[in-house]
Amino acid sequence: MKKSTLVILYWTIVGVFSVVCTLVVLSIDGDSLNVDRWSALELTVQGITEGKYPYSRKDHLGQMSSNFPALGFLGLPFYMLGDVGYLQVFVFIVFSFFLFKTCSAEKTSFFMLFLYLSSPALIWEILAKSDLVSNLFLVFLFIEYWKKIYHGDLFKKPMVWGALISFFVLTRAVVVIPLVILFLRDFWQSKMGIKIKIVLSMALMGLIICLPTLLSVPNWDTLRNLNPISLQTNKAPFIAYLLLLTTFYIPWLTKKHNDLIFYSALIIFMIPFIGMIFTIVQVGWHTTLFNHQFDISYLSMCIPPILIWIKNNLDFEDRFKKA
Repeated sequence: MKKSTLVILYWTIVGVFSVVCTLVVLSIDGDSLNVDRWSALELTVQGITEGKYPYSRKDHLGQMSSNFPALGFLGLPFYMLGDVGYLQVFVFIVFSFFLFKTCSAEKTSFFMLFLYLSSPALIWEILAKSDLVSNLFLVFLFIEYWKKIYHGDLFKKPMVWGALISFFVLTRAVVVIPLVILFLRDFWQSKMGIKIKIVLSMALMGLIICLPTLLSVPNWDTLRNLNPISLQTNKAPFIAYLLLLTTFYIPWLTKKHNDLIFYSALIIFMIPFIGMIFTIVQVGWHTTLFNHQFDISYLSMCIPPILIWIKNNLDFEDRFKKA
């Protein structure tokens, strides 16, 4: 098959799936869902647009939002379009473009697209209007882009890098794992002047992102008792968070980029997995899985790094065969 025909076929598949997903998101009534990520994200966006403190309000299921402030900015364009669920469609298109531009062979891009489209977990994310995996996809796509463009000098633009890192860190706590694993060693070995620029940039961007939320806080007690850190770090037992300590050790084990991606996927998976095992031990597997004692969708956070890891391995094999 000619390359031009493959390109048309690839983008036809992407286009059809994007349209179908858009229609699905449009047709699903969020209030009918037993998943509250979309309404929690709306609360975060409203904290920006309406000046309402998002962490003292309840979503459509009566739960508190644990979203970090930057996630509100991420969902803002889609909220303005009418549904935060469009974020998932957008991320799929971005991921498809990433595959098209970076895969070393057409068969790899088609295979990776097939893996995405055949994943029940990713389809569920779209149906549930969940921003969880989309958030992780954007983080790993940023990592891949930055590593590719600035491979020889990762901190060529320290102020830009610091601002972007600050933004991603302020979307979800879990994104700290891949960012530390993939960048800590290079940051540690960089010059002091670069470190200072990065830290200042991160602090400034963090202040800008958090300012709307801070301005909407009614009082100090509310901020102390109801904030995203306390609300987001209660998803797994304490022992699971001990795995976070390994993220500071792994960067020194290997310099191979794809190995670091693999370790990121492993830790991101293990934290909720340990939480699930603890819940099963306490209340039984049937209650855990069928009575909503544990949200197994957290296990799907490892899908973005796994797909990136597979894609990088296939690219390496393709380049090796050509050589």
